[in-house]
Amino acid sequence: MNIVLASSSKFRIQALDLLNMDYDVIPSEIDEKSIRHSDPEVLARKLAEAKARDVGKRLKGDNLVISGDLFVIFQDSIYEKPKTEEEAVEMLSSFSGEELEVISGVSLLNTRTNDLESSLGRTKITFRDIGQSEIEKYVSNYPVLELAGAFEKEGVLKFSSEVHGDLSFLTGLPLNKLIQLLQKNDFYCQD
Repeated sequence: MNIVLASSSKFRIQALDLLNMDYDVIPSEIDEKSIRHSDPEVLARKLAEAKARDVGKRLKGDNLVISGDLFVIFQDSIYEKPKTEEEAVEMLSSFSGEELEVISGVSLLNTRTNDLESSLGRTKITFRDIGQSEIEKYVSNYPVLELAGAFEKEGVLKFSSEVHGDLSFLTGLPLNKLIQLLQKNDFYCQD
């Protein structure tokens, strides 16, 4: 059974590298903006599943296709990747001293059986008060335009005062959920 990651995200590649397994990278070509839903859990699941199906239909043989998506939820709004550095500064400024939630989804498509399963992780993060110069320095030093909510694991470490819930989102994929999906498909990660 071949493992395929339906993403070229360096964060998701780093996540799979933690599992010590061989895999191929074949990015999904879906238009993510064409899939919308007001419920962030439904949206994360729908996007992850669409990415897996998109890559799965292009493959031959027996494959397990892994895909994922991640959103930041703040004041009942879904925050995806900022379009500009200015928007990233605005996002991070609005999170200062506030609690937000990260929803991370993962899907696994078995191309042999055409079974598609998904799982979600949820994490609440309280940001400490962050100064404007600290935000601007972060935005100029990190790939914020590639990051939902304009932050990643180092941002969580720098900016949070409390984190509750599923920490595996820090890798770009909810790894604990992914391992469970792989095991259900009789694939066990090697040490």
